[in-house]
Amino acid sequence: IAKLELANLFYSPIAWFILIIFMLQMGINFGEMMGSLGRFQELGRNLMNLTARVYYGGMGGLLRGVSSSLYLYIPLLTMGLISQEFNRGSIKLLFSAPITGRHIVLGKYLGIMLYGLLMMAFLLVYVLIAGCLVESFDWSAVLTGLLGLYFLFGLYAAIGLFMSSLTSYQVVSAMGTLAILAALSLVRGMWQDIEFVRDITYWLSINGRADEFVNGLICSEDILYFLIVIALFLTLTILRLQVIRQKTSW
Repeated sequence: IAKLELANLFYSPIAWFILIIFMLQMGINFGEMMGSLGRFQELGRNLMNLTARVYYGGMGGLLRGVSSSLYLYIPLLTMGLISQEFNRGSIKLLFSAPITGRHIVLGKYLGIMLYGLLMMAFLLVYVLIAGCLVESFDWSAVLTGLLGLYFLFGLYAAIGLFMSSLTSYQVVSAMGTLAILAALSLVRGMWQDIEFVRDITYWLSINGRADEFVNGLICSEDILYFLIVIALFLTLTILRLQVIRQKTSW
């Protein structure tokens, strides 16, 4: 299922379009950053902490820029993961095959995660270029940032997969994914006057979850957050397919 899903992604122009746009965006940001640092060096200025300035220094850093714009790509990738099966009628073939809803969901999720691995590989190219140009390059910090971005991609993909299982309309799925991401971003400021609820809403917020990784730190709390929320939405997707496949009483 994962192999077929990955092939279907590249049969559509959307996957290629996203890769091209992603490469152009990263290339322009990286080129502008390295060009400005090169001009500073020609002027005789002392350049310190180049790794931090190129990759995670402020909003101009490459990894920080990816973390703030990654949510724009995911709805386009995930909107047809399951909804297109309903439109084509192939969902009946999947249900009649000797597989469970868990196999379908995990297979499709693995396929989209392999695509995410390809996007991280393109980012790794810019890391290798900077590693050859910057003296005393901090490899561990930048690779940790890539790990955090991959976790963030997996979280967005799990949410998009769940929304794709709720409707047969791909546009509605994409808009629903953006709505859930917006809700998880805004939940931090809700019910702050209630002590017990304040802790829960603050922990549920997706804002800044990849920042520690981008800064070169691996935080166990953030890892648990990603794993728990990903497992939650994958479980909801499995239950959704189970409800469609077999009508049962409460």
